[in-house]
Amino acid sequence: MLRCPSCLLLLWEPVTVSCGHSFCKPCLGGTVPSRCPLCQERLKLLGVAVARCNVVLCGLLEKCVEPESRLAWLVARIRDRLTRGDVQEALRMAQKGVELAPDASSLRLCRAEVFVALGQHTRALEDLDTVCRAEPGEHEGFFRKGKVLLEMGQRAEALLAWEHCLTLSPHFHPARREMEKILMREDAPQPRTAAVCLGDGHQGSTGPQIDGGSPALPSSPTQAQDQEGEPADSGGDAGSEHGQGTATLSQPGRQQEPETLAERQGQQLVDNEEETAAANCTQTCLGELLSISDLECSLCIRMFFEPVTTPCGHTFCKECLERCLDHRPNCPLCKQSLREYLKAGSYNPTVLLQDIMLATFPAQLAERRELHRTEMEELSNLTKNIPIFVCTMSFPGIACPLHVFEPRYRLMIRRCQETGTRRFGMCIYENGKSFADYGCMLEIRQIEVLADGRSLVDTIGRRRFRVLRRGHRDGYNTADIEYLEDKKVAGEELQELQCLHESTYRLAQRFCEHGDLASRHILMQHGPLPEKEEDIQASADGPTWCWWLISILPLDPSYQLNLFSTTSLRARLTQLQRILAALLQQPPAGHLLPERSPRGRV
Repeated sequence: MLRCPSCLLLLWEPVTVSCGHSFCKPCLGGTVPSRCPLCQERLKLLGVAVARCNVVLCGLLEKCVEPESRLAWLVARIRDRLTRGDVQEALRMAQKGVELAPDASSLRLCRAEVFVALGQHTRALEDLDTVCRAEPGEHEGFFRKGKVLLEMGQRAEALLAWEHCLTLSPHFHPARREMEKILMREDAPQPRTAAVCLGDGHQGSTGPQIDGGSPALPSSPTQAQDQEGEPADSGGDAGSEHGQGTATLSQPGRQQEPETLAERQGQQLVDNEEETAAANCTQTCLGELLSISDLECSLCIRMFFEPVTTPCGHTFCKECLERCLDHRPNCPLCKQSLREYLKAGSYNPTVLLQDIMLATFPAQLAERRELHRTEMEELSNLTKNIPIFVCTMSFPGIACPLHVFEPRYRLMIRRCQETGTRRFGMCIYENGKSFADYGCMLEIRQIEVLADGRSLVDTIGRRRFRVLRRGHRDGYNTADIEYLEDKKVAGEELQELQCLHESTYRLAQRFCEHGDLASRHILMQHGPLPEKEEDIQASADGPTWCWWLISILPLDPSYQLNLFSTTSLRARLTQLQRILAALLQQPPAGHLLPERSPRGRV
């Protein structure tokens, strides 16, 4: 579970990309790839220069993985990078590893190997000297030190290092073979000279000695066979038998000896097997090592629900992050600008965190989901605690475009989307009540989200309602409501109502055709008069054209509410007929027809 999908090794510096998948930072390289290696979704760095590590995942790895295992994984990764020829990345990893664990000899040995690959022999020698001082009883540091000294042309010093190596491990044949190669040359320093040069620097070492100076070194492979009781060529097996690291240090492109290369590959295989075993153990023990607090959102202090990771590497519940971005386009923790992230508007859940929660705390995750479902059901109720947008008058069947920019209403609109109802109430403001007793339910038809989080919302009126009880939720108003419905008539009353409807509609047509300049300008904005309905009682709110006419007439809001709240279609048509007759005879004036303030921005 904690493995990188790319390299199949345990995650190192985990980075969560925009699609929600997590990879090792070295696997992504210097820049994020154009597409995700798993889902092939296009990837982008939104507002940050380089990919940043997932803070929560880093914390989980640190808690779940023992330091020894993390050290082994890092060493394996550095060697893997060297094998691939990515020396600079190997150096970066080694440098960071030494910073985190300065006393780890294995990391210093790896960094020395990287320095040699880069041709920086002096720096490699510094690391190897540190290892030799820290572990004077281990032969590997002295063997590698000899290799580096040989690369630097210091053959006498290299012989001294290998002599000490053999003192610590007489059966370590790679060091013996290296010494034989040098001593067989005509201009090579003699062993006795090397032993004298060794001096008191290795006093207290154990092993066969010659004249109290250096360890006994056979002058030929035959003599080595006589003394050791085995062929000198079996050094590869001896090295494996003693379990010592025999990876050589060499410059790129330089051919290695077959035995040494085989030993190095064998060591890498062992490291990979150890890492696999550690990974299996880690996955099994996740439930024992982690607690709910390790998987809590820092904003709501509850278990993550749909955790999303920002480009700066911090993780929050999707809903919590969106609410923060409603107020300010910055990370709630580090204050990194998230304008580009907000502009993209794509908050994909972090897949690995969801998998970890499902594997470790399935019961708690199910409880968290049930809590969210309950909250959504409560928000989905269209009669209890419905959200109220306090702004302007809206009418059934009439479009009402809105510009939403306040944080409370951005949250409200988003919740209407998430619940699937796509509906909220619209009321005008009224002194002493915060909003009027009557309003219209609006349905969202389309939303255009702008780069800064604002939105242009296209809505249309659906049903009238009367407010029964007022309330609040997260900054916006709510209300318990009951829907209004026109009283239905039949028989002679229906015939009379039909005649009144026809005569009023004709007056509306005359008004649209022969009204004053201001009226014609309003008509250009709102479009033509809607067609008559065949059944004037089909809708619970009456004919749509009546509401269209009320919406464009310059009526006082209190008079509009009077027309809005009546449940008698006869009364509504009668008042409209009186208003239209007055408008067609004289300019709008009087207490019924005061100048109406224009519908401005929301």
